[in-house]
Amino acid sequence: MTSEAVENRREHKRVIISAPAVVQTGDDQFKGKILNISAGGAGISMDVQLKDDTRLTVNIEDLGMIPARVVRKLQNGVAVKFEISEEKEERFIEQITEIVELKRREEAKKLA
Repeated sequence: MTSEAVENRREHKRVIISAPAVVQTGDDQFKGKILNISAGGAGISMDVQLKDDTRLTVNIEDLGMIPARVVRKLQNGVAVKFEISEEKEERFIEQITEIVELKRREEAKKLA
């Protein structure tokens, strides 16, 4: 399957970012970095591998605590699906858009 076909299956637009995160599963906490994010989920780089279907909470800078579930392993982390209601999802999309716009403005200032 081509990468374009995979992209077409996505329900939400995915944005590449680099943001610190803390993943919590029960009593365990792991530091990680958000590699990409959408309203539906995220790719998280971590030093540990979690099993598929592991329920967790992701604390993302500027977004807060988000309940999620591991949907697959990545080479250096996991892909998670957020488990939020539709009404919270709409606000979440707005928050992600604001963060992306802020990061774009910061990058533009660096290049100017």
